Amino acid sequence: MSEHDRFRDECGAYVLGALEEHEAAALREHLESCVLCRDDVDRLASVAEVLGLGVPSLAAPPELRARVLDTVRAEAALFEAASPRRTALPRWAAPPLRPLGGLVGAALALGIVVGALVIAPGGTATRVISASVAPAARWHVAHTPTALLRESGTQGELVLTNLPPAPRARIYEVWIRRGGRAHPTAALFDATSAGSATVAVPDLAGVSAVMVTAERLGGASAPTMKPLIVATLG
Repeated sequence: MSEHDRFRDECGAYVLGALEEHEAAALREHLESCVLCRDDVDRLASVAEVLGLGVPSLAAPPELRARVLDTVRAEAALFEAASPRRTALPRWAAPPLRPLGGLVGAALALGIVVGALVIAPGGTATRVISASVAPAARWHVAHTPTALLRESGTQGELVLTNLPPAPRARIYEVWIRRGGRAHPTAALFDATSAGSATVAVPDLAGVSAVMVTAERLGGASAPTMKPLIVATLG
């Protein structure tokens, strides 16, 4: 593993505050000269900001933190062994999305699992699912949007950041996959001026995935394109 690859795999842990101080200091020094890792940290930070929304904050005991970090490092080693060597991208190119895995994916995934187990008194467990998002080129932007699905019982809420406006004469439409088929919902939306959106998905009973496409104004009865966003419910 090259020094750059090692730092890039530590970006997720850095955003989550899971690095030792000397590790964080070394990564900060690397970020001063590496635009790719800076983009990774910015993108992951926007995800981390909404991971805890709707989930009560609880302090984890030290022994739990140690177990989580042991698992993160083990997953990172497995991911590195299975991954092809990455090729550096030019400054203008957005870094490609990588599957959840390694230090970044394991840390985020473990955070999601812990959040899913937290139940507010008298409330319903809330699970935060990181969605798969199409590459930046399909959005015709430099930076790939981020998307999360907050699931609470049969209710859901999509939280999107860095979202570009829908193409001209188009609107974003939310779909649910149930019984192997895509079904339209009443949710049509566009990005705010800040490039964000929060969209309610009211009925997740029996749903295997929540998807987003860009359709003609007024919406469509069947998707006319490959989804831009897919949140898979396990």
